[in-house]
Amino acid sequence: MPERTKNDILVAFNTLIEKKGFDKITVQMIIDEAGIGRATFYRYFKDKYDVMNYNYMKFLEEYLLAGKTKTFEDFFLLMTTEGTEFFRNKIKIFSSTGPNSFHRYMSEASYSAVIFILMLKGKTEFTPVEIMRYRFLCQGIPHLYEDWIKGEYPDVTPQEAAKAIYDLLPDELKGDLWEKA
Repeated sequence: MPERTKNDILVAFNTLIEKKGFDKITVQMIIDEAGIGRATFYRYFKDKYDVMNYNYMKFLEEYLLAGKTKTFEDFFLLMTTEGTEFFRNKIKIFSSTGPNSFHRYMSEASYSAVIFILMLKGKTEFTPVEIMRYRFLCQGIPHLYEDWIKGEYPDVTPQEAAKAIYDLLPDELKGDLWEKA
C-alpha cells in the first residue's frame, strides 16, 4: 500500500504539472488531486520539489542503476528515446529555478550515480580535478537534455545525440559500466 500511495501522489503531481506548470502547483493541489490527507503526503514527500525530483530518481533507478544499460551511451540513448517521451510530457518542470530546481536535482543525482558507478568499478579516491570534471559534466548534460526535449536539435537523431553526449565523457566513464577496472 505505501508504494501505491506514493505512486498516486506522483501521478497527481504529473497530472497537475501538465495542466498548470510547476510554479503554480501547491502541495494542497497535489493532495486534492491524489485524494489523500496532508499527513499522508508528508509521510512520503517533504514538498513539491521532492515529488518533482522523485520523477527523475525513478527514471535513474529504473534505467541506469538497475543495470539495464551496459554503457552510458546506452543510457543516453534511452534518455533521448524513452526518456524524451517521459519528460516531454513534464516539460514545465524544467522551468523551476533555484536551489530546489529540477536542473539542480538532476545534476546532483547524476553526479551521485557517476560516483556510485565508479566506486563499484573499484575507484576509491577522487582528485579535486576529477570531482570538478564529473560535476561539470553532470551540470551540463541536463541543459543539453532539456534543449533536446524542447526540440532545439531537430536534425539530430537520438543515436547521434547519445553518441555526442557520450563522447564528452572522460575515458573512465566509457565502456561497460558494471565491469571492474
